Amino acid sequence: MRFYISICCLFLWFSFSSCNSSDPSNSRGYVTGKITGTQVDYNTITIKLISDQVIVASTAPDGSGDFTLSGPLPNPTFSLVLNKKIKTFSASKNGCELSADKLQIRIPTGSTYITFNEIILE
Repeated sequence: MRFYISICCLFLWFSFSSCNSSDPSNSRGYVTGKITGTQVDYNTITIKLISDQVIVASTAPDGSGDFTLSGPLPNPTFSLVLNKKIKTFSASKNGCELSADKLQIRIPTGSTYITFNEIILE
């Protein structure tokens, strides 16, 4: 009987320890938002999540400019990259930075979920 209980406890320990979602190697980036602008053709816009120079997710906005992206993060830092220049944006978290070429928004380290209330394109 003791042997059986020991085996069950060992099995439970392995089950719970292998599902540790707080492990940084299990991190995922999740981004939602809305793109707006004058004369924006949503069919020509591509949106990507890039982490450690790797594209982890890619999408296009729907007909109203809404988008959602999610992907595994090989690095705790990641960026939202567009193929059109960004004029301004507003986000649910502080610390996001627009790149010098205005094609990407850098997400602060440690953030894995962010909502862009509005991304206005040039």
